[in-house]
Amino acid sequence: MQPTTSTHSPGLPPLVGTRVVVISLGLERSHDRARGLEEFGYRVSPLGDPAGQALGASLDQADAIVIDLGRDLAFPGDVVARVRADSPAPVVVVGCAGTFAEMLRCYEAGADDYCRPKSATEEIDLRLRAMFRRMEMAAPEDRRQGLPAVLRVGSIEIDPASQTVTKNGVLVALSPTEFRLLATLAEHPGEVIPSKALIARVWGNQYAGETHYLRLYVRYLRQKLEDDPSNPVYIVNRWGSGYSLDEPRRAAARAG
Repeated sequence: MQPTTSTHSPGLPPLVGTRVVVISLGLERSHDRARGLEEFGYRVSPLGDPAGQALGASLDQADAIVIDLGRDLAFPGDVVARVRADSPAPVVVVGCAGTFAEMLRCYEAGADDYCRPKSATEEIDLRLRAMFRRMEMAAPEDRRQGLPAVLRVGSIEIDPASQTVTKNGVLVALSPTEFRLLATLAEHPGEVIPSKALIARVWGNQYAGETHYLRLYVRYLRQKLEDDPSNPVYIVNRWGSGYSLDEPRRAAARAG
């Protein structure tokens, strides 16, 4: 399998499940940028009115904020100042004019990073990942070394510390790749994770087009974890979107 253009680094893991608010002038542009970020696994809320009265409430649950006004005559620094007054979340700005004066104004207003106008979504993704890496490195040592508790979905238990999986108390032997895929799905049980985000997390963005590889390892996991691999109730495919790790009763209800 030959990799395509790589934007992956072991030190810049994809931010699957990170909640991002995209602020643009107009919902159409906001939705366009949101769709691009969702392909990397972000949970995105698009906003099309940066002057709206409900802006502060919309930012309450944001892990990060992307400001992409998309007009040459807009003033992103003013929006940054208002956002910073309402939220401590890191802010990435896509410039409108692309001038040094605009960049300076955005940083002075509280932006954490700045992209030139019309930057690709891949660049925004990398900048977000780099920001979160810096925040993680700046966190207290005991928090950085902390591992999540055992994850339970139905009768399946996933232990990130020992990288072991059991079903009904019986150890299930998984390869390292199978474990990474299952653990990624288990981080957000019941939620659909886009195929592109799963591939980036498990193999790296350089394999973004190798969806057959993802299907192969999903089949491996089903053979080891499902009572009936041909009728899966844990690892569920959402056609055109991705996969989710479901509680069996929830999966059965959706199928019905």
